[in-house]
Amino acid sequence: MGKSVFKKFLRDRVVLILFYLFNMVSVVAFFHLSEPANTEVWYPLSIGGFLLAVYLVVDWFRYYQPNQALEEMIQNQPAEFQPHTEEQKSFQHWIQKTEREHSSAVNDLKEQNKERLYFLSHWMHHLKTPVSVMELMIQNELQTQDNPGVLEKVQFENRRLHNSIEQGLTMIRMDSFENDLEVQGVDLLSSLRKIINSRKSELIYHSIFPTIECEEEATSIITDPKWNEVMLEQVISNAIKYSSLKSGTKKLRLVVEKVGTDTLLSIIDEGAGIPPYDVERVFESFFTGENGRTFRNSSGIGLYLCRKIADKLNHTISIESEVTKGTAVTIRYLTKL
Repeated sequence: MGKSVFKKFLRDRVVLILFYLFNMVSVVAFFHLSEPANTEVWYPLSIGGFLLAVYLVVDWFRYYQPNQALEEMIQNQPAEFQPHTEEQKSFQHWIQKTEREHSSAVNDLKEQNKERLYFLSHWMHHLKTPVSVMELMIQNELQTQDNPGVLEKVQFENRRLHNSIEQGLTMIRMDSFENDLEVQGVDLLSSLRKIINSRKSELIYHSIFPTIECEEEATSIITDPKWNEVMLEQVISNAIKYSSLKSGTKKLRLVVEKVGTDTLLSIIDEGAGIPPYDVERVFESFFTGENGRTFRNSSGIGLYLCRKIADKLNHTISIESEVTKGTAVTIRYLTKL
């Protein structure tokens, strides 16, 4: 390996050596031509050659260790890079910078992979429950044939299964969010009506009456229509879920108002509410809090996804709640760039 480094050293210095030798010959030739009587040639050439050899030996010791270390590193052998020249020091700084960036990228990938695996394990766990319930209902229907409401219950459980699958797909798509993004002007009221209509039977089943409150017939916001609807679906789904814990009729208010150059959407339910010590943590992944112990189907994923989507779309989302009174989720949109 030392021979390989020495060959590289000579190749790197060959231009310098040739130029130095040419310079010495030129100087000797000049003095010889200026004074023809001066026949001394080898003595100045030998002095110049000696000084060149001294320089090359010193330069070799500065060259050898760093390049030998690099050769060993290339062959995956442990080695310590010790720079001597400013060029080698700059090279070391570049290596260290590259290593830091690489380590940071690897750590980010590890965290993403860890989060994904953790999510998938919880997701699969939550999918088992509604599937098992539907199976029991179907078996009971086949045996008795006297329960006309069973299909409605199966539909409800199937909707839960569908929502869980959608949450999983949304979580997976978050890694390529920028590749599936199209920001444009969107009519917020149309999006709200679309989501409410799609959940009409579920709202009726739980005796929840939604109302859209807005002083204008149309409200334009700057967002991605698909991702915004995913976020609204999660918030409204939570409102329905936790409103169903209370008996009797409930209201679900969707209040849209202009505040300066922004548009605020407040989704206000009359559900169970969230204890004050849980409010600060509801946007954390898989956090269900006290309501999660009451409502066993809580996954703690919905609001976490909402926060991530809002951040990527440059929206802000906040939540206020009071136990037994209800919860208000507020989303602030840009109305113009």
